[in-house]
Amino acid sequence: MLTPLSLEYRRACLKQDRERVSHWLRRIPAALAKGIRRQHNKILFSDGFKYDGDARRAANLHVQDCRDHFSDIAGRLNLNATDKDLCEEAKETADYVQLFQRIHKGKSFGELLELLRSYLVERDVYLHGSDDIPDGSTRLPKLGVKGVTAESIFARLIDETFWRKVFRKGITRKVETEAIRSGLVNQKAGLYVSDETLARFRGQRCRNRALLEGLLAFNELGQQYTLAELADLSVSNPDIRRAELMTRIAGFETIARTLGHAGLFLTITCPSRFHAFRKISKRKVVANKKYCGATPRQAQQYLSGVFARIRAELHRRGIAPYGFRVAEPHHDGTPHWHLLLFVSDAQAAEMVDVFADYATREDKAELGNDITPRFKCKEIDWSRGTAAGYIIKYVCKNIDGFKSNGEPIGKNFDDVETPIGAERVLAWAWCWGHRQFQQIGVAPATYWRECRRLFSIPGIVIDSDIIMRAAMAADAGDWAEFVRILGGTGLRLADLPFRLSRETSLVNRYGEEKGIRILGLVDIGDGLFVRTRIHEWSVEFAPKCERSEPWTRVNNCTSHAAGGTPAIQGLEQQSFQSRLIPRPSSEYHQAQPRASCTTFPDG
Repeated sequence: MLTPLSLEYRRACLKQDRERVSHWLRRIPAALAKGIRRQHNKILFSDGFKYDGDARRAANLHVQDCRDHFSDIAGRLNLNATDKDLCEEAKETADYVQLFQRIHKGKSFGELLELLRSYLVERDVYLHGSDDIPDGSTRLPKLGVKGVTAESIFARLIDETFWRKVFRKGITRKVETEAIRSGLVNQKAGLYVSDETLARFRGQRCRNRALLEGLLAFNELGQQYTLAELADLSVSNPDIRRAELMTRIAGFETIARTLGHAGLFLTITCPSRFHAFRKISKRKVVANKKYCGATPRQAQQYLSGVFARIRAELHRRGIAPYGFRVAEPHHDGTPHWHLLLFVSDAQAAEMVDVFADYATREDKAELGNDITPRFKCKEIDWSRGTAAGYIIKYVCKNIDGFKSNGEPIGKNFDDVETPIGAERVLAWAWCWGHRQFQQIGVAPATYWRECRRLFSIPGIVIDSDIIMRAAMAADAGDWAEFVRILGGTGLRLADLPFRLSRETSLVNRYGEEKGIRILGLVDIGDGLFVRTRIHEWSVEFAPKCERSEPWTRVNNCTSHAAGGTPAIQGLEQQSFQSRLIPRPSSEYHQAQPRASCTTFPDG
């Protein structure tokens, strides 16, 4: 118990050191700085020190240690920067690299990259051959692959847009990693993601929406649409995305019932060392002593590796399941997978054994005789319900939290309303780059979407019988028939009766090969080509917005009119003031009609 004199002295120390502590924490996000201040005060007023000066010194040293820790993590990045700050920093960085090039004008691009290596590392950018790259950092592409040269890599470094992406991704993931380790991501604090990352996600969505509404796509016929209108007609619209997923899941069930296959609902979870917190009850969590400091991205990579080994083993045994995989977070952000798979009755038990074996191999001693914390399996009883009924809640609560009729599902497993939880799940997937849904064992959904375009094309003539039948099944929304026409489940892409026709001569803004652009479908049997993309589209800023030369692709860079992330109360004064941006209107989530081919830009 502190004496009155000591208590008075330490209060005076707290007041005297407040400005100094704020200066030390100026580059640390408010939520994390708040926890550091709380610990500083706890140490300062602890009765475990014989002398008051020792308590003051220990409290300030704790803050300095935290400052140095965040400084080591951030490098030259300011973790407390708003999005507007990041845009300014991106411009300054690109300008510096250009100045560096002028100063060393006699050097080759390869020599310039080597001279800039340490400068890039400070900003979380690494050359392809670098080792021990921190999680969340940016790796430059490999020389000689897809037209990548030292000149094209250097062109990235003088591009302001490139640096915006680097800084946004780097700061978001670094802050979220520290938030997890500081206890700000769990059932009690911030569900799935920290509130800091959620605010950045909301700001990014608003900026993206504002950009899409300010860009016009037009074709050779004079038709024009805003990119926001086109986005609402695609799977970017949560209603359309949900409907397409459920259509495919229902088709899988039809196939399974027709063939007499078993349906299995499997869950795979990471070992305890990936979890920062353990849930004791709905409102009580405790820190996990086994936590190794892994990020959700590293946990996702672990699950992907486990599933890759499972697939290889199933292939060796001649077992070819088909179905869907859903990735979603635990309360502390650690991902786990749900798989709805169908397989013949004779192979079901063997497949479950393979999953159980590989899913529990690591740290198996911690499980004892009970493997359910790591792996669960439930066989679908067709007499009690459908396969879609088993997975629909997992689909809906990971998209927007609403049913197909527009009503919310209710509360999820973590006892929050699904629309609220769904937004945080989307922020989680955005932060860590997780793929939430993936179908297994059948042709890619791109084939389905291209076939659905065909009957919307005026005067379309389809000479290929196989493409015609596939297009009719797709237009009718019959996924089961579509899969049957393509040859069934368990096929390789090379075994499909038709393929995508692609244009491969395109280059990006850096002069590198930028992948492909889909043109149509090709019947492998007779070589007949059916074009699904009939228009040439260009994109430019709308007249009321800043003008730009026409371009044919959209990136995620922000416009200056879009502003930055919302300001957070409690942050020290910044050199740039961010503008508050309203959240997207409810109209963004309203159902839209199915897209017509003539309204989609190529690609």
